[in-house]
Amino acid sequence: MSPQCFNFYVYNRQGVCIHYQEWYRPKSVTQGTGSQADDQKQMFGLFWTLNNFCATMNPKDASKPALGQPRKIGEGCRFNSFTTNCYKLHFYETPSGIKFILNTSRDVGDLRDLLIALYDDVFVDKVIKNPLYIPGQAFKIPQFNSGVDRFLSLRGMLQQ
Repeated sequence: MSPQCFNFYVYNRQGVCIHYQEWYRPKSVTQGTGSQADDQKQMFGLFWTLNNFCATMNPKDASKPALGQPRKIGEGCRFNSFTTNCYKLHFYETPSGIKFILNTSRDVGDLRDLLIALYDDVFVDKVIKNPLYIPGQAFKIPQFNSGVDRFLSLRGMLQQ
């Protein structure tokens, strides 16, 4: 079985989901968590908590933040992924504070380099360079959606 991508979130520095894309979701949002906005808030809460926990437990940093205290962008220990019995969550935070989350099937390896390339090759080209894009605001750019699809398909991450 080839790797499968389930969904993709992009969050701004304030933790607001500015883009969501879905390819496979066996259970609808309304069957579990409520609205799409609730789902996005829960996802942000999950990775914010894990990121802060990792930074707080970092054995190499004497000046680590107290548990629950926000850390500065780009500082501290952070997680790249975790696996549950149903999916694997991959996380990348850009130097500017944009956060990418890609949920995939469990059999997928480390996707940190793929998320970096997705940011560099698709997000910057289709979103940041778009004159209509307002930084930090939610966006619906069809060229970005198709660019993500093409990018992941070329790397064997989307089932045809």
